[in-house]
Amino acid sequence: MSELSLGHLLSNEYVIPVFLLTIFLASLIASKVKIPYTMILVGIGIAISVLDFTGHGIPNISGFKVDPKLILYFVIPPLIFEAMMKIDREQFKTVRISALALATIGVGLATIVGGLLLSYLAGLPTIVAFAFAALIAPTDAAIVIEVFKRVKIPKSLATLMESEASFNDAAGVIIFSSIMAIAASQGSLLAAGSTTEINVNILETIGHFALVFFGGIAIGIGLAVGSQFLHGLLEEPFSETALSVAVLFGSLIIANALGMSGLVAAAAAGLWFGVVLRKPKYISEKVRTYASNFWEMIAFFANSVAFLYLGLSMDMVRISQNVPLIALAVVAVLAARAVSTYPILAVTHRFTKEKTDKTWRHVVMIGGMRGALSVALVATLPESEIKEILKTITFGVVLSSLIIQYPVLTRYIKKAFPETVQETTT
Repeated sequence: MSELSLGHLLSNEYVIPVFLLTIFLASLIASKVKIPYTMILVGIGIAISVLDFTGHGIPNISGFKVDPKLILYFVIPPLIFEAMMKIDREQFKTVRISALALATIGVGLATIVGGLLLSYLAGLPTIVAFAFAALIAPTDAAIVIEVFKRVKIPKSLATLMESEASFNDAAGVIIFSSIMAIAASQGSLLAAGSTTEINVNILETIGHFALVFFGGIAIGIGLAVGSQFLHGLLEEPFSETALSVAVLFGSLIIANALGMSGLVAAAAAGLWFGVVLRKPKYISEKVRTYASNFWEMIAFFANSVAFLYLGLSMDMVRISQNVPLIALAVVAVLAARAVSTYPILAVTHRFTKEKTDKTWRHVVMIGGMRGALSVALVATLPESEIKEILKTITFGVVLSSLIIQYPVLTRYIKKAFPETVQETTT
């Protein structure tokens, strides 16, 4: 038998072992240099992409790349489910209005403001500007969760941001899909040179959004409530954990099939499963420990896939060739984030019992980082020159988010909450 080549090593049957080895190496390096292993995974992915472009890459590297649909349907949902599962329902009640407002109204505002700014500042066609604003509006749940694993902040603030990130992923997908549908109905498929204006019935669009979003919540909670009674009949850890997996993907598939949001359904199901998990009447301590460990492991691997996918997707050559355009996009995205967070939190602070002081608002603003979801969404667009432009801008904004906002947020949290910060090691 001939010796395995690197090209053969990355054929389909070897992708998983190589992926696991990559995670191990990233974790090992992280433990030595005190850099998050997720950032190292991004760096490894970028290095592989650059080497591949220069012709010195590993043969069959395409076998190591991830389909964007895998990210949307099999990586993001478990991350959302596990994050929401950990949230205490009583804690969520203290920030639910703010979280849902940021995840719905906030994403809508960010899309409108970002689209207008990009259309004006960068001169992008209106439909293209709003398509980009929609796919970049949602914050990335994986990055937010990763930050809070390393530095601790007040529990209510962490709940607010994790809940927002989990729900606004779905809101971003809904708005992005709606814009794509509008573009298709008006005969504009993001073709180069398109200047098509967006003609849309606002009330009809808001109604559709509400139906898709809250319909997803109903489906997720409905399946989770139904499974609650089944948990009361089971006492075996493997079976009960398998049931939670069935609830997650059942909610996702049913919601998508009915035209509702599968990601919202996953978030709602995770939140309710977390409630059930804390009730001894339905789930024993043994099962609780087993299920929690299982979902932590799943989230770890999903997180690893998400960050490695980010790195592998980066086209550093095109990014370097479009720095001015990316800089304008970063300014527009940050401005849109500010407009979609400060006013909403100020209103909920004044008119509800949910209190968010200026420090909290700054953390929410800075913590609006972008990641794998945006990259996956732009990858689903039909091939065109406009898609390449959107990919370049998206990659540039996401990379800026990782190398600028991530460390800025970490430092600000340490300064703002010195009494609660306890940095962890990876």
